Amino acid sequence: MPSLLGDRSRTTTLADQVYERLRQAIVRGELRPNQRLVEAELAASLNVSRTPIREVLQRLEADGLVVSARRSWLVREHTADEIRQIFECRMALEGQAARLAATRATPQQLAAIERAAAEVGRVIQDRARRVEANDRFHELVNRAAANPMLTTLIERSRLYHFNRRLAVLYTEQELSRSQEQHLRLVDALRDRDPDAAERVTREHLETSLQTALAKLAPET
Repeated sequence: MPSLLGDRSRTTTLADQVYERLRQAIVRGELRPNQRLVEAELAASLNVSRTPIREVLQRLEADGLVVSARRSWLVREHTADEIRQIFECRMALEGQAARLAATRATPQQLAAIERAAAEVGRVIQDRARRVEANDRFHELVNRAAANPMLTTLIERSRLYHFNRRLAVLYTEQELSRSQEQHLRLVDALRDRDPDAAERVTREHLETSLQTALAKLAPET
């Protein structure tokens, strides 16, 4: 594998690149829960020294994505209770973001959110594209809250691998219900109704939580 470093030689820059590469591999499920991560093996596969690998694994541990296991690391597998806690945090954070977006979103942002919701509906049969479209829709809503600190907290709460895995396990009926909630959220934002926007967002995440607990139970 070619070096991630390219023509940039600063360790901090290299560590950032390695961090992003490994974080994406975990979130996308390329590195599976409980998979063993050995510093020397990662360094060899990414063609870097062990120093940035060690730093990156510590950052991923702080993110809650890996855990230390004797002299190696494991991709973290979340229990049902941990998944519940994460979704409860998301309900509070994303519910508040939707509330703020209902009063702060610009006409241009509202139009972009509506287009993104329509795109989710168009790619409902293509699960990979739907995951990307769904993420884009929620990202636009969260950013319309015009609170960068809140957006950062939300983005961190969505890092976990089970979010993407869950998205591809939805039945068509569950996907339709999810899309119906998206459209209701769009209506609430266009009506400038913060109570409705927060309520629909919390309902949407509660639905996702119950689906996660049902479908991911064997892994938790």
